[in-house]
Amino acid sequence: MRALFLPASLALSFPLVAATRSMPEGAYFQHHDWVMACDNTRTCRAAGYASGEDSTLSVLLTRDGGSHQPVRGRMSLRPIDGQQSPRGVLHLLIKHRDLGVLTPAKEEGMYILSPAQTAALLSALVRDGGITVVDTAGHAWPLSDKGAAAVLLKVDDFQGRVGTVGALTRKGTTAESSLPPALPKPVMRRASTQPSRPDDQAFAKLATSPAVRAALRATLKEPSCEGLLDADRDAPLRNSRLRIQRLDGRHLLASVRCWDAAYNSGDGYWVIREQAPYRAAWVTSDASSYGNGEIIASQSDRSEPSCRSERSWTWDGTRFVATSATESVFCRHALDGTWQLPMQVTDVQ
Repeated sequence: MRALFLPASLALSFPLVAATRSMPEGAYFQHHDWVMACDNTRTCRAAGYASGEDSTLSVLLTRDGGSHQPVRGRMSLRPIDGQQSPRGVLHLLIKHRDLGVLTPAKEEGMYILSPAQTAALLSALVRDGGITVVDTAGHAWPLSDKGAAAVLLKVDDFQGRVGTVGALTRKGTTAESSLPPALPKPVMRRASTQPSRPDDQAFAKLATSPAVRAALRATLKEPSCEGLLDADRDAPLRNSRLRIQRLDGRHLLASVRCWDAAYNSGDGYWVIREQAPYRAAWVTSDASSYGNGEIIASQSDRSEPSCRSERSWTWDGTRFVATSATESVFCRHALDGTWQLPMQVTDVQ
């Protein structure tokens, strides 16, 4: 069975749990009930959850890169069927000390933490926990601190804060003035594409061409696309028919089903020339859709099909550029995963 695609892939491949270091490409790390993701602008997000299956309580802590950046906190409590719904206002308690009422956000079930509440929460996470949300009726929802210290350390490490006065975990005496700065969101312009004619006989001929199939196969380091395997190979998708469509006056887009799994499937996409030599350039083998110059790979977690991760590539007139990578995590707590954690962001115009 094909494994879920690696959501931290920022170009063609990238480890799922990356060695976190100060670099603009992004990183992802999960430990127990906490997870972090940093994107290519050096903004980092850390999310924590309740330990059990009977609570959807979670928190998102966001910090931009660069010196003297505050941590912004949000909480979510959106019970699903069969779970206790909160009554009245919600209070944040740390070691039974009341830190005040949670401020509701515009979205139902979402709350904004004040700077004082966020600071108290961070202090508890790296020490001895004891974080609970309580409603007017006295019902309590504990927030797990298991894994928080390791995750927050990864955030500090990625942003270069370890040993500085502004570190979340291992504080030191070094000023933050030497930190790597936040990076601007990359900007790219999506190139226009041309529609293909459904009755294009030339494309139909290309779709059956052994030479085109060989050119696509030559771009892969290993036989990772079943649809390109020879018909006599033992693979359900072997020798699948290619699909050819036009990108622009010089480039075509070739695609074929590469793999099938329980909840997901993946199509391979290549940019080719209309005539030999086809100069095939591989984009991905995990795509789920294409339209208007954008290839999207949206895949479900095998253990939690409602939890999806997504990547995208955008046509710039010469090639498909990786423009986004987002992970939705811990979907056992909520149907939509609660938080989206980007590892790559781009302003596509």
